[in-house]
Amino acid sequence: MNIAPKKIFIAVFISAVCGYIFFTQTYQKPLELYPENQTFFEFENTARHLHCNIRRNYGQDCDDPPAILMFHAHELARNLDLTGFRYICINIDSKKTLDFTISLYMYIHGFSDIADTETHRPYSIRVRVRENQVHYHYKLQDFATPVRWFAQHSESDLTLPKTDWSLFTHLTISNFENSPENTEPQIVLKRLRFVDDFNEKLRNSVIFGILIFAVILIFFNIRKKQTKKTNKRGATVAEDADKLLEYIDNNLSNPLLSLDLIEKETALNKFAVNEILKTRKNTQYKNYIHDLRISEAKRLLTETDHPISLIAENCGYCYSNSFSRVFVKHCQMTPNEYRKKYSK
Repeated sequence: MNIAPKKIFIAVFISAVCGYIFFTQTYQKPLELYPENQTFFEFENTARHLHCNIRRNYGQDCDDPPAILMFHAHELARNLDLTGFRYICINIDSKKTLDFTISLYMYIHGFSDIADTETHRPYSIRVRVRENQVHYHYKLQDFATPVRWFAQHSESDLTLPKTDWSLFTHLTISNFENSPENTEPQIVLKRLRFVDDFNEKLRNSVIFGILIFAVILIFFNIRKKQTKKTNKRGATVAEDADKLLEYIDNNLSNPLLSLDLIEKETALNKFAVNEILKTRKNTQYKNYIHDLRISEAKRLLTETDHPISLIAENCGYCYSNSFSRVFVKHCQMTPNEYRKKYSK
């Protein structure tokens, strides 16, 4: 595949643009709940004994910190779409945070009550805090509904409608269930957000760009072959046309000159002959032959004193009568009248 550098550059540019567009259309930008809070959710503390890294009190003593941090829309029936996200990412202060549980709540059509958050299906995961590890991220598909929630509502995973992850209503973070005895539960949260799989989407975009690049190269290669084929065919047509016109000129005086004879001698059928004459001379075979013969007859009539019968024979007409009839049709006068009028 021999393709010009300019076309390769064009292919690289187009594939890069397509890959970029594919990435921007498929990659979901991170959705931050805390501290930037890019959504309509707000956070509030609803229980006791939680040290939460809210900007105004991080690093300060709290008189009566609560034990659950909740992100929700209060009394409003709002929801977020999590279908475009793969992970939840959390940053904490590992020295001041104990093991905790994250729960995501989904509204279930036909089951949940919008006003009763207890009927929203929870998906939870427990985070085991490791020493000196401040960043944690988990796949949303690894979250699971606690067994006690099914027991509380006398339901099972099989009896409930399929969860729609576009109907995420609120989130809670708590650790009072996991805290050791005689230890105040605490969480120091620094950041919380939902993210897409950047590496996967980038890899898919690169693959898409490579596919586009390959398709463009194939297209250029096909066009190149077609151009060569067209040029070759054009050259062949030109050669055929030159051969036909030369053959007619050399055999104009032959009274047996016909389309059948031309096909036999030149391998050009009548359709090809008429196509060439239409393209080159804007006429058809019969008219072209008569025009050439009458033109030659005019020259002989004015430049020589040959008898009409000989001129007719030299121009491919077997009989003088036939020649005269064709000549009158073209010139509106007989050969003798033409000779007298235009002879030098």
